[in-house]
Amino acid sequence: MDAQPRRSTHSLYFGGGTPSLLTPARLARLIHAWRTRFAVIDSHEITVESNPSDIVAHKVEAYLRAGVNRISLGVQSLDDDELRFLGRRHTADKAMRAAQAVREAGCRDLSLDLMYGLPDQPMDALRRSLNGLIALEPDHVSCYALTLEPDTPMGAEASAGRLDLPEDDAVADQYAEIQRMLAEAGFHQYELSNWARPGHESIHNLTYWRNGDWIGLGSGAAGSAAGRRYKRTPAVRDYLAAAMRGEPGFIECEDWTRASRMRDTLMLGLRLAEGVSDAEFEARFGVALRDYCAERLDDLVRKGVLHWCEDRLALDPSSYFVCNSVLSEILPS
Repeated sequence: MDAQPRRSTHSLYFGGGTPSLLTPARLARLIHAWRTRFAVIDSHEITVESNPSDIVAHKVEAYLRAGVNRISLGVQSLDDDELRFLGRRHTADKAMRAAQAVREAGCRDLSLDLMYGLPDQPMDALRRSLNGLIALEPDHVSCYALTLEPDTPMGAEASAGRLDLPEDDAVADQYAEIQRMLAEAGFHQYELSNWARPGHESIHNLTYWRNGDWIGLGSGAAGSAAGRRYKRTPAVRDYLAAAMRGEPGFIECEDWTRASRMRDTLMLGLRLAEGVSDAEFEARFGVALRDYCAERLDDLVRKGVLHWCEDRLALDPSSYFVCNSVLSEILPS
């Protein structure tokens, strides 16, 4: 009896929490297990997220020997006051030294994260952090606006009126400045929050935005595969107990219906500069984008909010910041 063919995979991503606390030996075992159970393409990507405070040269070198070829550093800011506000353990100096250590170890693909829209954050402070990041010569930059969850200490402070959060217009101005500065530095914005040098787009994250399949393993991991979307328990003890019983440890699991796949394909695809292919959408779901979208679609195209490039529907870069509002107008009820 022939063995069942192994599924082809292109990326492995160690993210969330503090994956850089893994010893290189444990990381190497996990990478080996992945290679054993899946067919890995030659141009694969293996990413490890890391806090700058966890970076030491010999550990990075060991990660690279284990097969890691991409490291994402959660720098967030190069302003020490902002870092203290965000509760980060590193300083601006440590973040810069961490990025340099990753480069000196021989990592060919370095990604850096930046946050904006912070309370009392002047534009000049954002520019200084961004100029500092650019000077570190990363291959990829991710920029995220501060999002406050109501059940977090910072969210509670905001709800009580004790945080001076910036107005939406001010955050939009910061976003536009980020777009301008990174474009001038030679970065291509391929997704709403992500910029890359040519050829350094995140292969793994493109899978999310193109609405592909991914398997989420570990406590708190989410996944979308085999027609189901799921999330595993974030409680480590519960996750380990479930694994010992041979159970997945799901706390959420739902069938991925045709309606939800169509909606997600448009919502996620419009985050990308490449947009959504009408031909691919129709081949997958049997309906053209114009027929699927609400009547406002053509009006938004006329106004330049959206545009067609051959058969692909995409947001104009000037409309990236209001993507959610655009989606609310073109998604069916």
